[in-house]
Amino acid sequence: MIKEITFPSSAGISGNEKGRYYRDSFSVNISQQNLNAIDVYYAIFAHLPKPVIIAMKIRNKIMGWLGFSAGATEMSLPKEQIATGQQAGFLVFESVSETEVVAAAYEKNMDMWLSVLKLSEREYAVSTLVNLKTRSGRLYMTFIKPFHKLVAKFCIAQALRAKRI
Repeated sequence: MIKEITFPSSAGISGNEKGRYYRDSFSVNISQQNLNAIDVYYAIFAHLPKPVIIAMKIRNKIMGWLGFSAGATEMSLPKEQIATGQQAGFLVFESVSETEVVAAAYEKNMDMWLSVLKLSEREYAVSTLVNLKTRSGRLYMTFIKPFHKLVAKFCIAQALRAKRI
């Protein structure tokens, strides 16, 4: 089950909020045993559904015309390569442990962080924080916010359905 939750204060990205920002968090109860945060991150973000990849490519094309960084759509590496300092597409892994994975992207319009945090043996929080640095960044977030929530839940649900988590 996936549900929107209060942003966890124990997340490594909590406290990074500056100025205008957007943040959300979803909890997921996993069905697999003995998974850590790296396993859960990989299970969700290394297997993005095709519709999500297509949507990201279209978004990147449009946003590139508007002056945003428009890079790769990859959000993961092979699981054994996920480590602090490694880059996966537009994200850099800032912190990697068995209890939390934090990845980030920085650009002129916004800074973005993604956290997968172990809350309990079978519950994880998948959280996003975006600092909106420019008017363009705020406008972008206004349009993308409803889609972001749908895509986040869809990606987590796909990992559950495929029994990766």
